[in-house]
Amino acid sequence: MSFPSKLRDILGGEFYLCLSHDRRYIAAFSIEDFDEYTQKLYNLTGPGAEQIRREVLAGAEKQSPDAQGRIFISQKLREKAGITGDVTVVGNYNRAEIWASDRLEDTQNEVDEAARAALLATISL
Repeated sequence: MSFPSKLRDILGGEFYLCLSHDRRYIAAFSIEDFDEYTQKLYNLTGPGAEQIRREVLAGAEKQSPDAQGRIFISQKLREKAGITGDVTVVGNYNRAEIWASDRLEDTQNEVDEAARAALLATISL
């Protein structure tokens, strides 16, 4: 797939892809942010911590876009994230998210308007 140049500029010449916490998209992290994320995962303790690390990190892929900005995402990682067709890539603070376009659209209705208004009321601009 073609990875957006603006996000390539932010993430750097190499970056990591891995399954998101909720298994709904593929997360793309810069090398530095992926190292920090990995440390946080290894600080998890308790039931399920090892399985969570294994699930998120076992399929992690280091990427180096080609001259046209394309990356290859393994079928296994695409399947785990439910990506079978069109994708949408969005920036989200310290990572990019690669979503199945229809799945991302479905998330737009997950927070009702009252809850959205209440959350946004807690910040001042």
